[in-house]
Amino acid sequence: MGINMQPSLRTFLLLALTLVAVNGSKPKVEKILLMETIENVDKILQDRSERSEKILNQFVTDTFPSGSCSKETLCRAAMVLKSTHLNQTVLHRNLYAYAIITGHQNCSVPASVKHPMKEFLTKIKKCCQLRNNVHVK
Repeated sequence: MGINMQPSLRTFLLLALTLVAVNGSKPKVEKILLMETIENVDKILQDRSERSEKILNQFVTDTFPSGSCSKETLCRAAMVLKSTHLNQTVLHRNLYAYAIITGHQNCSVPASVKHPMKEFLTKIKKCCQLRNNVHVK
């Protein structure tokens, strides 16, 4: 009985888990994934192509109720991205890998208000920065 997932995601997760095994430090991998997620959000927000503008203006479910920022919230963000043009991007893979490493890969996205992708990505970035600061201390 194996895990059913995209080959590229499986390869990415194997790489992430190898980092855990080699470094022996799950918090280090979490920190790396958070930092890469912040960088990827910045790249998307700074891209001024026509395709990027369409993506940023797309409306998505808000997974950050009342400004909360938990590991499960970031898992929900990955689930939201799965149903957008950002599915299977590095950003989506990083968030999903973070969810798996933190044990929150089986999260669900409750019905909620919708916001533009640009606002959603900004919330992801702020949450990752907050979670990263937790790891630094």
